[in-house]
Amino acid sequence: MSNNYHGIIINASQKDQSVFSNIKIIGKHEVPKLNWILYKVEIDSNNIDKLLLKLQDNMFETKYYFHFYRDNELIIVFKDKVFKAGADKSTWKEAIDHGKLSGIPEKQLDFYPCRIEDEKY
Repeated sequence: MSNNYHGIIINASQKDQSVFSNIKIIGKHEVPKLNWILYKVEIDSNNIDKLLLKLQDNMFETKYYFHFYRDNELIIVFKDKVFKAGADKSTWKEAIDHGKLSGIPEKQLDFYPCRIEDEKY
């Protein structure tokens, strides 16, 4: 079991981009047609709660989420709510339903990657 969480945060979800200067970025993937950068980050488990709240507070109001994962643990964060789930998609229903109600297209609610083994960038 790793002590660190990995996560994916979309640059466009954050009001103040300087928030990324205090986060360990271990990869990035650009999505030009959406003008997004998906940052893959690594967070020490001792800092996860504090950073989660800081990022959540810095989020724009709608249509975004970010997620962190470690082993079989998945934390899905919307501006107004946090969900804890597992790597198994059967545990995602409540978070997916909330995301759809927030205006996020279902195809974007894939929480991928949700395991270190699935990382590609």
